[in-house]
Amino acid sequence: MIRAALRSLRTLSTDAGVRATVISRAIALAGAPITLYLAATRLPPNEQGWYFVAINIVAFAQLCELGLGTIIVQFASHEWGRLRWGRSGGLEGDPSARDSVVALLVTATRWFGGAALVLFLIAGLGGTLIFGGNLSGSRVAFAIFWCGFVSVTALYLLLIPFICVSEGCGDLLAVQRMRAWQAAAILVALWTGIIASGPLAAAWLAATAQLIVAAIWLFTRHRGLLRAPRSLPALLLDGVKGLAKRYRVEQARSAQLWIALWVAPQLLAPVLLRIRGGDEAGRLGVTLAVATAPLTLAIAWLHGRYPSFGAMVAEGRTREFDALARRATREAASVFVAACVAVTGAVLLLPYVLPTFAMRFLPPLSLIALMAGNLAGLLLQAMAGWLRAFRDEGISAPIVGGAAAVVVSSAVAGSLGGANLMSAVFALSSLLIAVPLAGAHFFRVRKERLRS
Repeated sequence: MIRAALRSLRTLSTDAGVRATVISRAIALAGAPITLYLAATRLPPNEQGWYFVAINIVAFAQLCELGLGTIIVQFASHEWGRLRWGRSGGLEGDPSARDSVVALLVTATRWFGGAALVLFLIAGLGGTLIFGGNLSGSRVAFAIFWCGFVSVTALYLLLIPFICVSEGCGDLLAVQRMRAWQAAAILVALWTGIIASGPLAAAWLAATAQLIVAAIWLFTRHRGLLRAPRSLPALLLDGVKGLAKRYRVEQARSAQLWIALWVAPQLLAPVLLRIRGGDEAGRLGVTLAVATAPLTLAIAWLHGRYPSFGAMVAEGRTREFDALARRATREAASVFVAACVAVTGAVLLLPYVLPTFAMRFLPPLSLIALMAGNLAGLLLQAMAGWLRAFRDEGISAPIVGGAAAVVVSSAVAGSLGGANLMSAVFALSSLLIAVPLAGAHFFRVRKERLRS
């Protein structure tokens, strides 16, 4: 593990893609303690659960970009070798490769448009019906604020295909710089909303900041890419049509996979909110947010290499890709463990430094349990990322099955024993059910891919 940690530091210093990805994540993580402190001290206990539910909906857009969007990155990276960026910010080069990327872009935009509508109907209107009236204030004001920030979040989904095509087509560094500015803007928006108003205002401002930064970046750097869908020929070659059709199939699988990975931990707070109320759900939300920080940082070691993964597979360098992917997974795991140790130590010191803030956390054992459950999430993402380099999302079925078992068992545990028992069962079911189910599929397919 020490050797892997040293390799991780060397990778951080030599791999520009990994370094840029880590920096963009690190900005959000560096500001997270301030956000949690403000939420725990400026929001009444009964409103803290609402904050974590609302901000998780905003974070769903980032899941779509950094999760669902990775399949777009892989499809685009397979074509990038025959393309280049033009002065207008559009793609130039081999016509068939360009048409393939544009067809991918059109298909992905339609897909994410449908996802935006579903998000608004379920999280917006559904959230208003389920939670409206449970928070202090009028139902009308709640509906306006709630549906408002969900609508802005849904609009952001329409930009994701353009960002991910840019990332897959050699513009990883610029995309990560944009995400760094975006992370900083979201932090400022959250702090402003929490201090000035309340949980829903914070979600409103964060969703707006997320949308504006990305829109400005796309318009100034890739204006030509924004116009690309209008230049797609009416009659597409069979190969391009086949690529678009395959993308739709794999994107549907990817959606199931990533939503399952996101839902399993993020449903903990809403379920507890419904069962035990805002106070206990808020404590779980604070603890889970801290427990997720190591996972966020570790995944950067994987995401920073995704464009390279796809390009290596496209060139037939399967063995070299496998070695790189295994090394990246070991490095990510070592980063995860080191971050978990640091986070646990910081939380143990809180009662001596900020005793009031420390009271908003679950006990240290529950924090460790949540981090153990997130370790399972890292392993699942590493397996899925390996297969995704082949534009294969077939692992979605076992991951969804495992996530369903995690959610059901955790919900039962929460109803019986509250947040502490829920955290323990979340860890056990993630490691003993979800990982083995996905692992059986992964190792079988990996063996076949390396043999061919």
